[in-house]
Amino acid sequence: MNILKTSIAVTLLTLIVIISCGSRSTDSQQSTDTEFHHKNSRQNELNYISYYSEIYKADSLFVTKNYHETYKILDRLLKRYKPVKGWFVNVSRDYLISKSKVVQVERTDVINYLNEQAYSVEAILEDNSVSKLLEQFHIDKSEVEKIVAKNVSKINIPLRNELGKMTLRDQEVRDTKNYDSIRKIDWQHSKRLREIIETVGFPNEKIVGGYSLQGKPHSEIFLPLIFNHMAYNGDYDYFKKKLPELIRNGTCDPFNYAMLEDRRNEINNKPIEYHVIIPIEEKNDKMKINANRKAIGLPSIEFEMFKKKIMSN
Repeated sequence: MNILKTSIAVTLLTLIVIISCGSRSTDSQQSTDTEFHHKNSRQNELNYISYYSEIYKADSLFVTKNYHETYKILDRLLKRYKPVKGWFVNVSRDYLISKSKVVQVERTDVINYLNEQAYSVEAILEDNSVSKLLEQFHIDKSEVEKIVAKNVSKINIPLRNELGKMTLRDQEVRDTKNYDSIRKIDWQHSKRLREIIETVGFPNEKIVGGYSLQGKPHSEIFLPLIFNHMAYNGDYDYFKKKLPELIRNGTCDPFNYAMLEDRRNEINNKPIEYHVIIPIEEKNDKMKINANRKAIGLPSIEFEMFKKKIMSN
């Protein structure tokens, strides 16, 4: 358990650092998990599994400064989907910056970006690429502050604080090494998360905000950590069924489901499907793992290593 907590802590730290500086790509790709099969009754609905695959491709191009292809992919994609962040991929930012390099950007493009992404004045102003666009269109700090204030006002602050406390409680109770207490807290969290999902929806960034929120103390919300423990103490069957639905509609980060399933498989001595926290060994079939990841909207192992290398520089 201590090894697992250490690994999760490292992952959490990495996520916090990045947040402070969110499928199948072809019809022939088949999911290994029947929860993710595209049923006939859903054919006319948007499925974010395909979306995720495209944004990782676009981000790889963006990082290598191939702005033309990045813009081409994202412009086509965002005509159908509302922007949702992927694993270390700010889709709205990639789109705005790549567009500014390829075609003429309007003031409304920048304002739309701010309405979508601005929750911290400092984070916006410290982004050099965005700041240049602010200067170009004479969008001053006061205008940014107004947009940030409006965006923050829409965040569910009480729920944000509650989830922050849940994250801390999840780790504090494990320090007691009292399994009865751990089990009790996990089941309390399981019940509450189910209530939240059924009443307000999955508590994503749009509902509770990200790491940095103007005028509010940061809350270390790390839901994958809690879902990891739902694999053996919480209502596993509910989350096993519900999270795929929420991933498909673009409200739940696939990382939550991967943590749940990887932990469950580890406990039951079954093959690990996604390896989001459990290290990959040489004997593991990386092609199969990548196929599993793609089927739920996670990036490939290679993309993950690629991004981690960039983040470390």
